[in-house]
Amino acid sequence: MLSRAIRTGWLLARFLAPLEVVAVSSDTSAPLVACALGIEALALREARPVRTGMGPARAERAMRETLRARAHAPSALVFAGLGASVVTGIRPGDVVIATEVRDDRGVVEAVTSTSIQAALKETGLTVHHGVLHSSDHVVRGPERVRLAESGVTCVDMETAAVCRAAPGVPVLSVRVVVDTPEYELVRPATLVHGVRALRALKQVGTVLATWHPNVSVD
Repeated sequence: MLSRAIRTGWLLARFLAPLEVVAVSSDTSAPLVACALGIEALALREARPVRTGMGPARAERAMRETLRARAHAPSALVFAGLGASVVTGIRPGDVVIATEVRDDRGVVEAVTSTSIQAALKETGLTVHHGVLHSSDHVVRGPERVRLAESGVTCVDMETAAVCRAAPGVPVLSVRVVVDTPEYELVRPATLVHGVRALRALKQVGTVLATWHPNVSVD
């Protein structure tokens, strides 16, 4: 869902430090952190995320393989990355924690965490809560309006598939907004908004590197 301009902005922001993305913590109370894209993994590198690849099919397959390779199930799975807001009043760089995850097949997960919200706010990030819809394509225009009218706050492409790949594991979705109805990716300000969102995602990674879950599945 990222444009070439955002990728360029990421390079300009100098986040290209060496990355290790598949190390497994020996601490069984630590959550498993995962994301879809390499550019997201760079931002989240302090949390040592597993990268699933883009799109629901690839993400579901990669997560199933990751969980099968572990000796123990993680205490929780945090799927983090970039997303798009379908409602007004949310700005690029704001964080949305999903209260429910759904796609065209239905609702797949609903989790809450007061501790992660507090930790993110302590870094200065603006945190919202709302329904996350996973789509297999980029959502724009009338479809964005339709989803907002149905109660959706934010959209991505992979979270619902990742939830289905991890039955019995609490899944917490943390999305940093990169575009909104007022600030769409196709506009000239994409570069600035992309860099802002990736910097915010880097702060999320810093928090996740030391956060231990206190989540509940509704």
